[in-house]
Amino acid sequence: MKTQEDTDRTHQDGFVDAVGDMVETYRKLVNVRIVENAASGGSVGILGILLLVVAVFTLLFGGLGVAWWIGEKWGDMKVGFFIVGAFYLVVFVVALLVSSSMILPWLRNLIVRKIYEQV
Repeated sequence: MKTQEDTDRTHQDGFVDAVGDMVETYRKLVNVRIVENAASGGSVGILGILLLVVAVFTLLFGGLGVAWWIGEKWGDMKVGFFIVGAFYLVVFVVALLVSSSMILPWLRNLIVRKIYEQV
């Protein structure tokens, strides 16, 4: 004959098993989310690298073409290359001056938005 204590022990064991199953399911869910976010971050990183390579080659060959064209128009190739180099220097300096007040906050907000979009 079952006593009240045996019945309570059975209920407690069932409760402990249910809590254990919940913890294990939550752990698996966290692992799936980590893998999903890592895969998403990795694919975005690879895409960013590919786009960066394309952008570098576009700027390189575009700059060479413009420098060559200016050099032919002015009759001196060195002048064309110095003008294009000066233009890139001005763009670089402007980007450095603007980066801390505009570009970095925009990037930070974009990253935070993407992180909370996943949650």
